[in-house]
Amino acid sequence: LHGFGGDLGNWLFNLDAVAEVAPVIALDLPGHGQSDQRLPGASLGEMAGFVARVLDDLEVPRAHVVGHSMGGAIAARLALDHPERVASAVLVNSAGLGPEINAAYIEGFLAAQSRRELKPVVEQLFADTGLVNRQLLDDLLRYKRLDGVPELLGALAERLFAGGRQGELPALELAGRTLPLTVVWGEHDRIIPTEHAKRAPAGSRVHVLPGAGHMAMMEKAADFNSVLRGHLAEC
Repeated sequence: LHGFGGDLGNWLFNLDAVAEVAPVIALDLPGHGQSDQRLPGASLGEMAGFVARVLDDLEVPRAHVVGHSMGGAIAARLALDHPERVASAVLVNSAGLGPEINAAYIEGFLAAQSRRELKPVVEQLFADTGLVNRQLLDDLLRYKRLDGVPELLGALAERLFAGGRQGELPALELAGRTLPLTVVWGEHDRIIPTEHAKRAPAGSRVHVLPGAGHMAMMEKAADFNSVLRGHLAEC
């Protein structure tokens, strides 16, 4: 499950590696990527309900759920609301472990209308800002200009990050559950503080990847894939 403003392409460097050991389902969340530009609702619970319905449609009764950023919070909410559907969870630079978030990033992403405006915003996602190329920026701008997308992203941001804080913290509610849980973070995350990894429920496996920012699964794909495959092997 990808994050706010992302799509399933965020997992481009991970899908094949995981598919060698397990079937993989990657999807564009509502209002993102190639999914319909409408929301089932802007709360984490409503987004998690959508994911559960996708699993129903695919006839998948139970899955190991991997979520990045907002997708991590959705994964945690799915585990709380539909525990029978979640075999384990991997939270990557995840929302839902503390109220702090880079509100300027959210505001800047929503407001940017040109490549010049968007570039310094998107650079905050990466430890290596050289990864922010023209193609990435053009793809994001094309998505942001689709009918309904600005309003949809605004509704999500207002519901989940009102006042520049995370309003829902479902990952903290996983404490005391028997759910196998791995938390992965980029050491140089400028969107959600890396210190949130320390708030992972007791018993979680925690991995902080050097040289990575908020997009740890892209910047340190080999290390991330090793962690993810190890998690699956232990589950």
